[in-house]
Amino acid sequence: MLLVRFSVAALAACFVGDSFHDLRKPEPVADGRIARLDAVERIDCTPCHRDVAEEWATSLHALAWVDELYQEELAEKKKPEGCWGCHVPAPLADHDLAQKPPPREEDRELGISCASCHVAADGSILGPWGAETDAHRSVKDERFAGSRADELCAACHRTNVGPVLGVAKDFETTDQKAKGRSCVGCHMQTLERPAANVRPGDPPREFPRRTVRSHALQTPRDPSFLARAFEISARRVGGRTLVDLENQSGHRVPGLIGRSLKFTAEVLDPQGTVLATAKAEVDFRSFVPVDETLTLELAATGPKVRLVGLHVDPRLTAPVEFLRREFTID
Repeated sequence: MLLVRFSVAALAACFVGDSFHDLRKPEPVADGRIARLDAVERIDCTPCHRDVAEEWATSLHALAWVDELYQEELAEKKKPEGCWGCHVPAPLADHDLAQKPPPREEDRELGISCASCHVAADGSILGPWGAETDAHRSVKDERFAGSRADELCAACHRTNVGPVLGVAKDFETTDQKAKGRSCVGCHMQTLERPAANVRPGDPPREFPRRTVRSHALQTPRDPSFLARAFEISARRVGGRTLVDLENQSGHRVPGLIGRSLKFTAEVLDPQGTVLATAKAEVDFRSFVPVDETLTLELAATGPKVRLVGLHVDPRLTAPVEFLRREFTID
């Protein structure tokens, strides 16, 4: 039996506290959502934290309330308030993170806002640094660094609400943290930038540079990010070729009702002629569990294998190719 292993991405990049990180700037496929939340301009945080605010304004966190499909589905629910807590959460620091957060009454168009994650009960701003500033009281909070960094994410993402599956529950029950994985490590790109921006009209000044996380979240809407979910290997067993896709995401794939992933594997001869083909499709019913493997079996062997993955998104009119790899088996 011969084995070739092909890592779709450097999966070590998902480790907590990692020094190496290869996430790119997100490039989501346009799916009809609002591209940027213009209400970002009236948030008190924006003038001093323009870089972060602009990242957040393009994220699904920012659009969590104004998203048209969400609002359409909300209008059809008998108890729409069951969705509010995760789409417009009150400051999480005030509440038990083991419970679904309560919704806030004001500024709902801001979705999962700066205040949702960063404001403490006494008005202090929580974060990974706690550096002194004349703008507000800053407090270092372990939920923004180290082993507790996933607690804020899981407060909402362990809950099944509508078409959204509680994938954080998978993460927790399989103890992915013990394997060095984290939500922020896989979904928030590492960047280096100044601690703040100079406000319009203020004199120039230098702020200390820090290693931080981008607030432009990585999601399956970005083909290159979706491909990172799997580590791929191919092997010959007798007269067959087996192509394995191991789920390395830390939770089931896919995690949304209505989303599916279609895979086509082909064995090629030296001239590129297709000798055998195998196909598979996974959705919320036939998902790939955490750290388990989807195997495509092909009834031939050859020197090359081609694998193509298509993402079927309920918002899109056509599937999006997120994976195309051709590799050699010696």
